[in-house]
Amino acid sequence: MNGRVTIDLDAGAAAAPEVIAVMHAAFTEYARTGQPSGAMTETVESLRGEVAAGTRLALVRRDGVVVASAKHERTDDGALYFGRLAVIPEARGQGWAGALVRALREHAHASGLAGLTCLVRADEPGNIALYERLGMVVSGRGERASRTGAILAVVEMRDAPVH
Repeated sequence: MNGRVTIDLDAGAAAAPEVIAVMHAAFTEYARTGQPSGAMTETVESLRGEVAAGTRLALVRRDGVVVASAKHERTDDGALYFGRLAVIPEARGQGWAGALVRALREHAHASGLAGLTCLVRADEPGNIALYERLGMVVSGRGERASRTGAILAVVEMRDAPVH
């Protein structure tokens, strides 16, 4: 993670074009699996609508260039849900997802929330393992309808309980 790094956890609606660009670059790979991501149906306008409804946008910049993004919002059960965590393909393996998850967790705790939660496709063991390395555990399994209309098996992940 060389260079000047900034993490903005509330980049606002003005960041929607950058978030969409990162999201689409990162999630395009799912089209090759036969189960394209609903992220590809999101637009600048739809994202701005989510921000207006309370979703926050997070960005990681290296030397002014956005390398990672995520959406996040408080849940009714006192956690911070994050979704669409995306790292541009050429910046993967450099710790950006971990940096963003740690920043979101710190923000959650500073805000009095219990920790983080997210949903991950059940058929993405690499993503599940990443979040486990970052202190999360599988807390449930189920199915969700994608924005594409596909029904996907997912796992819910939460911060591991602290003993």
